[in-house]
Amino acid sequence: MTYSIDELAGIMKTLQDEGVKAVVIGDTVVQLALGRKRLEGDVDLFVYEPSPLLEQDYYQELASRHGWEVSSTEVGTVKLIAPLSEDYLEIELYENYMDIEIPDEILEKADVIRVGGIIINVLPVEAYLVLKARQGVDTNKLAEYIKQLKNSINIKLVEELIGYYHEEEQEIIVNRLRDTGLNI
Repeated sequence: MTYSIDELAGIMKTLQDEGVKAVVIGDTVVQLALGRKRLEGDVDLFVYEPSPLLEQDYYQELASRHGWEVSSTEVGTVKLIAPLSEDYLEIELYENYMDIEIPDEILEKADVIRVGGIIINVLPVEAYLVLKARQGVDTNKLAEYIKQLKNSINIKLVEELIGYYHEEEQEIIVNRLRDTGLNI
């Protein structure tokens, strides 16, 4: 699934207008940082409110009002499926639950950016790298992103963000980032 910056902006505006407070946390972070005009994949959002676990009825009603569909992510949170002009966009809504654990200190690092005329919150690329390394999946994709972003990655910020996790996880994250080509 591919979509334009303007389509992303339209989806984010709809969510904001509906009262959803969220920060972009997934691959979209890197694609925006790379300045891509066409984006690929789904949009992963860390949602502050309403809770995608406790307020599933809220999201059912939101989807119904906008002609969207509702499904579930692999961890059981809400996934919204919004039709686009030529495709559809899956918007996966997360909060700290099960394997998803994003410390508040990392979320507080979110950048405020303008996308298609809409202001959205987006994690810095460095936070995406740390989260992906912690997760330990898609390491080939992570290595490719590191190669593409190499000159713009703030290593000090990566190290700071790793420090927000428990000591036993820090070494794993560092090793995974090193294995994917980041010199930390």
